[in-house]
Amino acid sequence: MTVPKVAVNRAPSTLPHVAIAGVGKVYDSPRGAVEALKDINLVLHQGEFVSLLGPSGCGKSTLLKIVAGLVSASTGEVRISGESLAGVPDGLGMVFQRDVLLDWRNILDNVLLAVEFKDLKRRDYEKRARDLLQLFGLAGYEHRYPWELSGGMRQRAAICRALLTGPELLLMDEPFGALDALTRDELNLELQRSWTAGNTVLFVTHSIPEAIFLSDRIVVMASRPGRIVEILGIDFTRPRELKLREEQTFSAYSRQIRQIFEAHGVLHRARE
Repeated sequence: MTVPKVAVNRAPSTLPHVAIAGVGKVYDSPRGAVEALKDINLVLHQGEFVSLLGPSGCGKSTLLKIVAGLVSASTGEVRISGESLAGVPDGLGMVFQRDVLLDWRNILDNVLLAVEFKDLKRRDYEKRARDLLQLFGLAGYEHRYPWELSGGMRQRAAICRALLTGPELLLMDEPFGALDALTRDELNLELQRSWTAGNTVLFVTHSIPEAIFLSDRIVVMASRPGRIVEILGIDFTRPRELKLREEQTFSAYSRQIRQIFEAHGVLHRARE
């Protein structure tokens, strides 16, 4: 069974939200230069959920940091809403691999830290913070401290913090990678439920099923150097339920992605 593909660049009727053109990144090291990324070209449209999928060392996190304005590209350009990126863009939310909560602040205060960074009024966002905590299953934990919560609960709080000010662009660097499978499934569902404001999401993962379940498009990457080898469109309606993973089309997407990795030496076929 085959699955549909889409072209790398669609023909949008409006200006692309994020345009990455010819981006490369070279790091200097005592043993010589290391090419982390080479000739990355990618367009994200407003309201898309796009996953970067690939093995460790293929530059997924580096690319995310470049889009966030935290790391400068060695070559190429990133444009946000038509403007060349210079530093951290406005309207950005980011979730890291670790929750990065402050242990001396309770959960509500950790979530509201986002408005302090932007010099906004706390009282204008406190209700939204409580609503987000309820959405992510943390109602009743507002005045607990991070060290009192499980890893999954802490990461829920970190996502609430990233969503608090309604970011137009949400960058997520493998936020569920350290969690157990059941908690990861729960957070996949909760992230999908919260993704209703039309914001654009760029999501880093190593998990093929997670990428298929969440994404509109999957950017498949390979390493040495980090590069895009294919972009797949995922043709499932929303909202999606976990039972979707049992469907034949879901399995077909998974097989196709594995075949792409095999073709680029990321996975090896089992010997017969």
